[in-house]
Amino acid sequence: MLTDLVTRALSQLMGAPLSQDRIKGRFRYAYASDDGQFVAILGHDLTTYVVDVPAQRYFAECGGSPRGFAGHVLEMEGLATQRRAWPAANELFDLDMDGEDISWRRCPGPQTHFDIQEGRTRAA
Repeated sequence: MLTDLVTRALSQLMGAPLSQDRIKGRFRYAYASDDGQFVAILGHDLTTYVVDVPAQRYFAECGGSPRGFAGHVLEMEGLATQRRAWPAANELFDLDMDGEDISWRRCPGPQTHFDIQEGRTRAA
């Protein structure tokens, strides 16, 4: 079930349908809330992307790595490296998905692919 949720979340994040075989190796850790509403993915760029799957929105957290959900609260561990745009203020911290302080962004809509044939462009 987690793989299905991660595939769906990544598809929304990328704006294109992805199959499970295309996402292998693209993330380090993935966690889902018990109800499947939120999926947290630590990307290869050490950014944690949290996707609100039903609402098709996301936010990015560069200050730490996910450790799991307790309800709708994502437990995070701060990163010790100074390479991050904004290092974590605390070694351990929580992000409440239902809180007002989360800066959500809309996931990109499905991308339209174009084919060019005989000098004409048409949507595929």
